[in-house]
Amino acid sequence: MSAAPVGPPTPAPSPYAAPDVKGVRLRAPVGLAIALTVLFPLVIGLAAYAVYADWNMRTLMERLLADSAAVSDAELDRGQRLTGLVGTIQGNALIVTGIVFIVWFHRVRTNAEVFAPGTDKLSLGWAIGAWFIPLANLWLPYRIAVTTWGSSTPLGADGGHRRFPLTLVNLWWGVFVLSRLLGWYGGMSYSRAQSPDAVRDAATTMLVGDVLDIVAAILAVLFVRRLTAMQHARAAQGPVVAAV
Repeated sequence: MSAAPVGPPTPAPSPYAAPDVKGVRLRAPVGLAIALTVLFPLVIGLAAYAVYADWNMRTLMERLLADSAAVSDAELDRGQRLTGLVGTIQGNALIVTGIVFIVWFHRVRTNAEVFAPGTDKLSLGWAIGAWFIPLANLWLPYRIAVTTWGSSTPLGADGGHRRFPLTLVNLWWGVFVLSRLLGWYGGMSYSRAQSPDAVRDAATTMLVGDVLDIVAAILAVLFVRRLTAMQHARAAQGPVVAAV
């Protein structure tokens, strides 16, 4: 008797193939997370180059204050062009990375609504809109991140949610906000500076802000990877929490 033909193995169902909950469906954030793990190192590299440009400008101003003849016009021009060029490229990279991050952020917020419907009273659209409201964007995205983090924690062996401390979320947000504030203040001060000491002080502020940009980007990568992994594990545990 001949053996029955063996067909290709049946693929395992996707952990995100879950039913809608109040019209919301799980969608994998993994692809966006991978894109961010590529973009954030680019941001880190540009921020490191910005640190060099800031330090170079600060050094030029220190030399100029010590001896007005110690710095040539050509050196000043090169320093100013370097600072402007790095700032432009860095700004464009941050815009692109920010767009991808906000799309990812909305994706994980939507998934959290499936895992734990109604936990966050803000509508899903706030995961995007919260970033664009002056002053509110210093708090609302963090609030959404906290509730999304809590709703995405995988279930334990007893069926209850495991606890994932908010340390990473808190560190990322605190450093991110501080870096944005210093970057804004330093850039504004630099554009208005009329004397060598004012340029030096502005360059120092921008330097500190760019160093914090590096730290914030590293923490952002860790945050994205951890939350994405949490949601992937939670989705694989289905079924999702039923809507009330």
